Amino acid sequence: MDGIEALATLERFGTVSEAATRLRLTQSAVSKRLQALQRSVGFRVVEPEGRRLRLTAEALELLERARPLLAELRALASPSKAEMGSSFSLALADSIAASWGPAVVAKALSELSDVQVSLHAHRSVLLMESVRLGRYQVGLSTEAPTPPDVLHYPVTEEPMVHIYSSLGAKPGKAAPLITIEPGSATWRAIEAQLRQHQPELLRRALVPVESFSAALQMVKAGFGDGLAPLGLALEMRLPRSSYRELPGVRRRVSLLTRKTVHHLASFGRLRDGIIAAAAEYFSKRRTWG
Repeated sequence: MDGIEALATLERFGTVSEAATRLRLTQSAVSKRLQALQRSVGFRVVEPEGRRLRLTAEALELLERARPLLAELRALASPSKAEMGSSFSLALADSIAASWGPAVVAKALSELSDVQVSLHAHRSVLLMESVRLGRYQVGLSTEAPTPPDVLHYPVTEEPMVHIYSSLGAKPGKAAPLITIEPGSATWRAIEAQLRQHQPELLRRALVPVESFSAALQMVKAGFGDGLAPLGLALEMRLPRSSYRELPGVRRRVSLLTRKTVHHLASFGRLRDGIIAAAAEYFSKRRTWG
């Protein structure tokens, strides 16, 4: 199981060093897991491609067949929870965890006495793979192309906001735009919307960073305007005059889970509770100013 997990992480991130970072292991440990997997299956699972490694055709086929089995094995590792069907591991995308996610989940759980949740946070790109592999039963993330073994349920369409440098009352005409890096799930979701509805923002010098929280701190210090989700602006209690919602630019946030989880009645209650709590959150907090 460890070897398959290492292989899946390598497939997503391309290098042993990055896979090691994501798995919180040393590069040597990742390499040993791949070597052990290779000995077990009897064929090469990786091959060099320049300075990187790529999965062989046989390894790709193995990985696709193994993902649902891994998820089931992880579920079997906690039989009491699987039998109860009322305890879930739920991972939040980091930008959601840094803003409205924990409050919304807590609100949903306050109405569900028979459901328990252990909460986690990860970057969206890792969260999807973690749900596929069964490390977490549920994920809450910006919607991205969903593999066939993962189901998604729309929770909310979170507006994106343009935040003014130094939290002033108007945007800087020549200020750079500080926002999330192009490889993120949110940027992939909103780039086409920006080109269609807010093209003038893309004509600015873009300053990509790894987190929206970092972007907002740079904006507050006056290093440029910012582009961030509304929930983060609300949780940071930014003055309402210091930002504007961008018409037509929203990121869809969804709950992700595997087919073996979605049929549980307790998951249905948790899903409906989170959707209702998210709607209430954005309805009430938009009145903050």
